[in-house]
Amino acid sequence: MILLENFGNKIDKTTILKTWKNHNQLFVDTQEKLEEICATSNLNESKEGNELKIKREMCLHILWNILKYPKHIKYRQISKQALHNYLFEKYHSLGADLEQVLIIIEEELQCIGFKKGNDDNWYYQYDHIQLLHLWKCYQWWIHQQIMYVFILLLYKIRYYIPKKVYMLWNGKWKDSWILFDYEHRTIMLFDENKLKIKTLQLGNPNKSSLELNVHIQFYNYFDDVHDTCTKWACLILNHTWHLRTIDDRDYLSNFVSVNESKNVQMSLSIINYSYKETFKEPLNPYSMTFKHGIQHFKHKLQVRYHFMHGGDEPIYFKCKPELSSKMSNENVLLHDIYKHIPHYPIIQVHWEIEYVFMVPYKRTISIERSLPKSVPNQDIPISSNQKTKLNPFLYESDLCKLKHIQGITARVTRHKKLQKLLHEVIKNNCLIDLIPKNLLSKGEQRIKKQINFNEKDENGGLILNDEILTILDELKTLYHDDIHKHMGYPLQLWHICAILLYSGKSCNVQFSCDQIKLRHQKWPYLDMFLQEAIYILNKHERVEESEMELYCGLKEVRLENIKEIKQGFFINHVSTSDDIEVAKMYRSNQGCILHFHPSMRRPSNIFSCDVSWISPFKHEREILFARSFVSGYNKETTYKEQVAWSAKIESEDEYTQMILLTWSRYDQYIEQTMKISAMWDHTIDANIIYTILLEGGITLVNLYLSFFELWRMQPNNKKKYEEKKKEFMERRCCNCNINLFLMFTAEIAHQDYTSIELAAIYTIRNGLPFVKKENEKWKITKK
Repeated sequence: MILLENFGNKIDKTTILKTWKNHNQLFVDTQEKLEEICATSNLNESKEGNELKIKREMCLHILWNILKYPKHIKYRQISKQALHNYLFEKYHSLGADLEQVLIIIEEELQCIGFKKGNDDNWYYQYDHIQLLHLWKCYQWWIHQQIMYVFILLLYKIRYYIPKKVYMLWNGKWKDSWILFDYEHRTIMLFDENKLKIKTLQLGNPNKSSLELNVHIQFYNYFDDVHDTCTKWACLILNHTWHLRTIDDRDYLSNFVSVNESKNVQMSLSIINYSYKETFKEPLNPYSMTFKHGIQHFKHKLQVRYHFMHGGDEPIYFKCKPELSSKMSNENVLLHDIYKHIPHYPIIQVHWEIEYVFMVPYKRTISIERSLPKSVPNQDIPISSNQKTKLNPFLYESDLCKLKHIQGITARVTRHKKLQKLLHEVIKNNCLIDLIPKNLLSKGEQRIKKQINFNEKDENGGLILNDEILTILDELKTLYHDDIHKHMGYPLQLWHICAILLYSGKSCNVQFSCDQIKLRHQKWPYLDMFLQEAIYILNKHERVEESEMELYCGLKEVRLENIKEIKQGFFINHVSTSDDIEVAKMYRSNQGCILHFHPSMRRPSNIFSCDVSWISPFKHEREILFARSFVSGYNKETTYKEQVAWSAKIESEDEYTQMILLTWSRYDQYIEQTMKISAMWDHTIDANIIYTILLEGGITLVNLYLSFFELWRMQPNNKKKYEEKKKEFMERRCCNCNINLFLMFTAEIAHQDYTSIELAAIYTIRNGLPFVKKENEKWKITKK
């Protein structure tokens, strides 16, 4: 059981199994609860067996000396008496079984490469150090450190311990295997090609040392995108060592940021409860003020989110430290804030930071489109991803199924992503989508052998040979597309590959069928990367401006015995178009057309994006909706409000059923909003009424609107808005009525946010469900 493997070293088995049962055997929910238990646990209380502790410390000590000083003969010899004395001392301090430990240690020495001499002393038996073997032994014991177990659980990186990293050596980037030796406060780097070890000493290995010795600075390096289609996440360690990875910087930073608990003076955990994220950050309390600490972490998060999905402009950034009473002076040293806490300076401090970043206006793209409309059917090339009998609906009672689905993608490993995606495609018998058709004449088995395909491979061993896997050239061309360049190259190659496979390759049929039949385990990488890609592109589109009606045609699909769905979710990714003729083509002679209301593009948690620049079928004008994402929400009701949609039959006849999909929050507030709007003769933007209802309820609506109308009629207030209008627009706050209303609320009552921050929160972070033509449509409906 994966949960027992991941949490068994930190939480007792009974607690794990009980949590599993209490959460209805849902992997995602159980995982989040166990992570919460770990996050609130105390590392100093972590236990490990005495024999294991002695064995681990002894083996690490021996291996560390040989690896660090491979030419020193003295570290290849171990005196029997010295070994006995060391173990005897440990025996008394830990109460271990001396004889049992001695037997185990001698077995481990033999595994390392030592041999017992005639004098009963131990000698390394090889003239030349077997560096690769010693590294593997060292690696195994490093992973037994209790700190490794703790970090894996607390910081949610159980999927992937950083194993390799690029480091700048003598002006050149070189890849090395990396290990974190907390016992010696050392990073060990192993160059497998040259069989060399490099050590980075982060501080005094003396356990009694209380020095603060870790400084981490983030930066992004995008200069290689033109030549290699690669962007690098970099960090500078202790102002000296430059390290970089493709996407593992958070993991690397969290591992570097901690030491054995008794060596740490003050460690800071930054927690964002909105996104269920926890970050570890070492700060020196004697030189760092609270203000500088916040600025430091704000910059770090901006760099991080810019790399991940392009969003580095803060909508808001607020900190809530534990000791808020001490924060009257932001320039006070952290030492002065926390020095009265018991056990200081060996403490852990938690800061709760509420923050949201967005993609700045200059790197976003408009929702306006200049693509060709559909052409006559006889001229349309038959798309290789013809839709089959798909039904993308899930109902309220099926939310548990979504959590099971999300649990599948939560278990995948996260390195060599492009290799693993292509491996998955080949494994599912879709090799033809990756190679030229004429190459198949050579035989699939021969081709698979040339690219080192092994069906059981889980380590990304596929060879990316672009002469065989010609899809790689397609990906590189799309990577340099003008639209992607304008966005700042936010996608990785595997993201583009996922969209291309879905929108333009034949594997779409099998992939979609498997998802509809809840066989998500067959395509975990394509599913995950497609979801990530849609999320990233969604953040780069100004969907807040969208008033687009979208359509999806489903052949031979109808909703039977039901007229309305109150809360639905997508179990698969859904293609739509703003051209209803495309939907009719896919519906064929009989079926249904899903009609997506503009509110479906507005929410921050229903992800959709324009993929027409990637799809080879430009005439389809494709807008792609992601499978509903469930992770990160504590309350089921909150999830259903923010992520679910509603559906009802608009019209139907013998051949076609038209089904309207609306955001559930739109559906929840439309009736109430339009009734109030009618009282004001539809002169008030419906989104203003919605905003008041959302925050204050119906009792405040007329009061607020009355005061707002009086305030708005004053010439000075209109002038003030015109002076700030450009600033609102530059922050993507495109609804002038909402902007003006939030200026009004900021004046009449104290707010934690500025009017521009509030406008960005409602417009971009939350989403405004109503469009300009809503009032007219409502009048027609009610006639």
